[in-house]
Amino acid sequence: MNRDAADADVLVVGYGPVGQVLSILLAQRGWRVTVVEKYVDPYNLPRAVSFDRHVGRILGTIGVADALAPVSEPTKDYVVVNGDGRTLMHFELNQDDRYRWPEATSFYQPGLESALVGRGSQLRNLRVLRGYEAVGLTEEDDSVRLTVRAAAGDEVLAARWLVGCDGANSFVREHLGVTVSASDYAADWMACDVMPHDPEAFPSQNVQVADPAQPRVDLSAGPRHSRWEFLRPPGQSFEDFDTVENAWRLLTHFGIDRGNATLQRYVAYTCLGRNADRWRSGDSGRVFLAGDAAHVMPPHAGQGMCTGIRDVANLAWKLHLVLAGSAGQELLATYEAERRPDAQRTIDMSVNLGELIGTVDPAVAGYRDSALLAARGSDDAPSRDPEAFARPGEEAVKAGLFQPAADGLFTGADSRIVPQARSNRADGGELCGNDLVLLTLEDPRTLVEPGLAERLGALGGSVVHLTPEVDVDGTYTAWLTEEVGARAALVRPDFHVYGAARTPGETTRLLTGLLAATGADAAVFQDLGL
Repeated sequence: MNRDAADADVLVVGYGPVGQVLSILLAQRGWRVTVVEKYVDPYNLPRAVSFDRHVGRILGTIGVADALAPVSEPTKDYVVVNGDGRTLMHFELNQDDRYRWPEATSFYQPGLESALVGRGSQLRNLRVLRGYEAVGLTEEDDSVRLTVRAAAGDEVLAARWLVGCDGANSFVREHLGVTVSASDYAADWMACDVMPHDPEAFPSQNVQVADPAQPRVDLSAGPRHSRWEFLRPPGQSFEDFDTVENAWRLLTHFGIDRGNATLQRYVAYTCLGRNADRWRSGDSGRVFLAGDAAHVMPPHAGQGMCTGIRDVANLAWKLHLVLAGSAGQELLATYEAERRPDAQRTIDMSVNLGELIGTVDPAVAGYRDSALLAARGSDDAPSRDPEAFARPGEEAVKAGLFQPAADGLFTGADSRIVPQARSNRADGGELCGNDLVLLTLEDPRTLVEPGLAERLGALGGSVVHLTPEVDVDGTYTAWLTEEVGARAALVRPDFHVYGAARTPGETTRLLTGLLAATGADAAVFQDLGL
């Protein structure tokens, strides 16, 4: 399809946080984005309540970090206690000096969405159609056509690509006939979003109470907001469980009543673990799934929204390169290859936490408590490395657009994510996070073939020499030297590291491998005699 004949370069179905982030990531690169959202008004109540520092960095790249300050607060720790109040697990979530964002942040979702919608409204090439419901979808060799229904009647929109960010009941997924793989886990919970009249009387907690008599959760939902959740006990019907009277009764577990708090929302729902069996309409399809349209998981790790935002951060820069003609469409095959397994690991972890917290058999709970208390002993230190908890599975991401030969250079849970450090940029932004960046400890002229540097530039990438003036605090230099053991590292726009190199020859292989994997012009291989 001729670009001028299309309504947009990319159509996005669904305008929750995942669709909002995707739309902004693409539109701020100059692409025409049209979003269709069936609801006329934004949903003005909280759902997600936490994001991790990787997602924080992504939000920072789209310019909403300052707007989040009034509606968010750092999460200090994550604790699991038993019915007697004894600590079974304790994760300390502290600030790491190598990053600007805390390990985890509690936030008020309407505030986040307001910031994202505001940022989107600043982008003239981003068009949001509210009150437009997707009802038909056809895919052609070079385009996608979406039929939408609005008050004025049906309309057909055309674009080069389409992404379904339309939630767990996704029209896009259902239309494509994509099946889902489900875990055996299913449990009914009630979420109560509450504003205490005196927030100081109910300080923010992040406690999972693994009490077999009534499993429950106490969470911060951002400043002045709290989330309390409760498992439906055996023997109580869903209808009796899902009432406002029951919500107030359950809240008494935390000292909450009508006299000291306002109940903003209560909702009973079934926790499931599901992963779409395909995240694309075909091997060369023009339709993708992201966020809850692709996967759902129990909320106990706080990773549902985070996983969706990581999805679109991965997809957006790849779509950008393909739309720009800098990379071949084979690059888009790496989206599902990378994101689907990572989502599955996160689902599995969330299910495990849900099963651990939601045990209602006193005998099983007793065995659980004994094992976890024995593992902790008398030491009140964190149960395990909080970084592995805060970003589940990222250390295991290897399938897709990564240099296989570099795996041996990386160790530790976070080695595939580049640190976030201060730079000498006038705007205070990161050295990484917008385009491909080759970070080098040496003069690039000694490591990088000129032709390869040009081809990296054609992909929108750049080479950055980490002099003391550039690497202000020496963070990148220490990371490359001490943790990676390399002289150069190639960082992707989503902060994942493609690979690393120790010599000029390895640097050449690093860059030629990237060019081959992205489907970039192969002429560079001939020029270099490779």
